[in-house]
Amino acid sequence: MTIGLITVNPNSPESYSVEVQEGEILEIGRKPAPSGKRKLVLPFPEVSGQHAEIRCKTNGWTVIDSGSTNGTSLNGARLTPGKEYPLRTGDVVQIAQYDLLVAPPSDTSYDEEEDRHQQDKTQFRIHLINATILVGDIKGFTTLSEQYANTPGVVMQAAQSFFETLKEEIHKNYGQLEKIVGDAIMAYWHGDDSKTGASLQAFQACKTALQLRVIAKDLAKNPELWPFKDHPMVLDMALATGPVAAGALGQTANPALLGDTANLVFRLEKLIGDDRAGDIVVENVTYELAKEHFNFEHVGEFSVKGRQRPVDVHRLLGLK
Repeated sequence: MTIGLITVNPNSPESYSVEVQEGEILEIGRKPAPSGKRKLVLPFPEVSGQHAEIRCKTNGWTVIDSGSTNGTSLNGARLTPGKEYPLRTGDVVQIAQYDLLVAPPSDTSYDEEEDRHQQDKTQFRIHLINATILVGDIKGFTTLSEQYANTPGVVMQAAQSFFETLKEEIHKNYGQLEKIVGDAIMAYWHGDDSKTGASLQAFQACKTALQLRVIAKDLAKNPELWPFKDHPMVLDMALATGPVAAGALGQTANPALLGDTANLVFRLEKLIGDDRAGDIVVENVTYELAKEHFNFEHVGEFSVKGRQRPVDVHRLLGLK
């Protein structure tokens, strides 16, 4: 029997694949199916109990949104509930924070020109969003790596385990992971373009940053996770809000954030000095969106590479 694959969150440590047979209808949702029925369960609050279906027909696969609360997207484009959309190799179905990379057994129902056009589309898919971006960086990681140059794997394993725990908290607070690279983690929150949507995403990001700081302090006390007694675990964080291009590069489902806001947040994080290790700083847009719910301290104006005017920087202290 002809078999295809669906890979959940490809290129991530938790990636796994599901085999789907020709003629099968694979239900997707937050709740398990009744006994005897096969279902891909995605345990996340934004996933509906019965969210979508992938229908594996003999003449090609299709996806259909089952009237979910938060919607389903295909290669970044939102689907109309109840309408079937054709799937081809390399397509990515997006449900909440889950990316489902599909690989049907064949694309014989499409002509060569159509298929080539689809492959071109999967090389770079991009759309503009308004997002609040969070970047966290382990303080003094370069020095730590030099100290343990003979056992670099121990350092990287500790950092990866640390960030994996932080990633779980980000997902709980409706954030999307952009990447984990060495000593840094990058995540983002985005909603609609309304003032309410922007305020909500800034609130969620600031709240998550405060929670991550608490989690980081607790994890640093665990010698099995962070065995470096001479190098305390401290996480510096920065947040920035603004327009950003979110793109899927090649056939990977991991988003890449591009643009001025993404550059700014990294430069803000580098402003945190050794005398303020563990700070959380935000620029003025995030401050204005979140100041009703959080206490901030004005740090000052700073010249930042790529900006013609100084950037107003605030320190996030806690919830009001």
